[in-house]
Amino acid sequence: MPETEAAEAQGHAIELTILGSGSAFSSIGHNAGYLADGELLLDCGAPVISLLDQLGHSLEDLRSVVISHLHADHVFHLPTLVAARALQCRGADPLRIVGPRGTGDVLDKLGRTGFGDEFWEEVIRLGPPALEEWDGGQSGQLGAFRVTAFTVDHSTQLSCLGYSLEREGIALGYSGDSTLCPGIRELAGSVDYLLCECTSMSGPVPIHLWRDEVEQLISDYPDTRFILTHLTERAPVKGAILGSDGLVLRLRPSAGG
Repeated sequence: MPETEAAEAQGHAIELTILGSGSAFSSIGHNAGYLADGELLLDCGAPVISLLDQLGHSLEDLRSVVISHLHADHVFHLPTLVAARALQCRGADPLRIVGPRGTGDVLDKLGRTGFGDEFWEEVIRLGPPALEEWDGGQSGQLGAFRVTAFTVDHSTQLSCLGYSLEREGIALGYSGDSTLCPGIRELAGSVDYLLCECTSMSGPVPIHLWRDEVEQLISDYPDTRFILTHLTERAPVKGAILGSDGLVLRLRPSAGG
């Protein structure tokens, strides 16, 4: 079982830091944000800038941001992150941003609404991000990680993606927000670890996974270790690690080890 504090350094491990483990309207954790090896951020709903510092990470080390979909609890802190990096890390390589169709327009609208046209244009002049909009099935190299996008079913109004991150023989998946759809099954079957949403412990919820469905995935994919997030409430789930804000996990190549 991968544990942070007690993990021994034997070969490479992906260090996964949970910045935000709460669902959109949850009081038990920040909105979505997950850091892989200090360099790649999955979603940006949490107040990333302050949390990076609190957890011993640097804005300068952050190279890439991967966005699952464009709901507020997954993307609303992205303009602030882009602005902070442009102002504080001048001369750094451009921040790479990968997201679904519409990511560029949403980022620009949020930046202009939140900061005003003049300031936002100065941010983009100083530190323009390198932004790519992906569809399911696309893949590419983001820093040390090979990233692949999977189409998942969540909102009929948005393009929604899950992702796998591969590095040195370790594959970490991220569900984003999803229902029990073919895409989430394909993702679960292709990774060693799955950071998986579990919005409800007590009953079905529209357009999300809940405990019974997650338990079905755990049963169907016994070689995959599940880390649960996007939580509204906390309850033990057999065979899974329950995420919490500030939790750090070192994920080893063998999920069974």
